[in-house]
Amino acid sequence: MTDFWLTDEEMDKEIEANRAVCQRLDDYDRDEDGWEEIWEGLFAILVEHMDEVREVFDLDPRRSELFSEFPDLLWAACDPQQPIIYSPVFREFGMPVFDGGPAMTTLRYDPWTGKALPPSVRDAFFEEAEKILGHEVGVLDEELDTLPEAYQRETWWIEKGL
Repeated sequence: MTDFWLTDEEMDKEIEANRAVCQRLDDYDRDEDGWEEIWEGLFAILVEHMDEVREVFDLDPRRSELFSEFPDLLWAACDPQQPIIYSPVFREFGMPVFDGGPAMTTLRYDPWTGKALPPSVRDAFFEEAEKILGHEVGVLDEELDTLPEAYQRETWWIEKGL
């Protein structure tokens, strides 16, 4: 048996919190204004997660280096009605965590084919960014926007052969 990162007590609390959320959603009459607000909120989170593929690929998955290997996954990642996220810069696929922020659960396998996805290049990206900027940076640092254009898309890891 593998170790789990939550204790039984913590898991019980998480499960109870999840049940409460589900019950709250179940209690909404989908014809009431409250449901519309929830739906719009969830849709807004999905669309926000699509920012990178909108900017980098203009929602055209064929523009990705990975399209020939993972076409269905990339089509889903470019569809704002699908809960699949792709970060071209980090070469990461995931599913959003609906907490209102940028969190996602990382996918390690293509759900359509079962093929292993290429490894993330997040660590390599930050190593490169720190070399260019001359100091340590984090994912939310606005200074990352000043990196060369290649570092705003897949280009950087393609050129580095990662």
